[in-house]
Amino acid sequence: MTLTAIPFQMPEPLEIPAHLADSLAQMPAREAVAQAMDLLLQIDAARVVLYEALDGDGSLRLVHVAAPDGETEGLAALLSKDPQYGRPVTEHPASLPGRALSAGAPLLVMGQAGAGDDEPLSPGLATYLAAGDATGNVGFIYVLPLTGEGACRGFLTLLRPPAAGPLNHEQPNIAEGLRRLLVGLLEEAGGQ
Repeated sequence: MTLTAIPFQMPEPLEIPAHLADSLAQMPAREAVAQAMDLLLQIDAARVVLYEALDGDGSLRLVHVAAPDGETEGLAALLSKDPQYGRPVTEHPASLPGRALSAGAPLLVMGQAGAGDDEPLSPGLATYLAAGDATGNVGFIYVLPLTGEGACRGFLTLLRPPAAGPLNHEQPNIAEGLRRLLVGLLEEAGGQ
């Protein structure tokens, strides 16, 4: 099965506890995003979370990688070499961020990396997800645009291994609550 990218609507957000929301609001926006990403790892919403920002000219930039201990730096180094970074997302409309931006909605991505002609995964991400092979099951990828009242500020991408299955129970509601909170913080900060 080739990769399938399905636009979907996130469920109603779970209200983030006031003490946590206040704590995140006291941080610089970029630090708050990194902290929220760590929270998503703690609730097993993902094995890896990526934060990719959109600069004022629409260029995509990898800002932060949250991964298990020992993987973060290597994965960040691998991904930062991808050709989609430093260029406007519109130059890579088939990429995951490009597809999410075009759909105006979050994406759920499933299937086999490297099995199709119109591969939406960046080379570094495909290599990571397929464990170094040319093809492999990517598990469940959620691309969440950080879009609020204004322009899209970037994307949170949650990577879940095949064995973990899709988001379940309250994980999608918590992820949506954090996404909305972060959008507000990014908009207040005027970007990333």
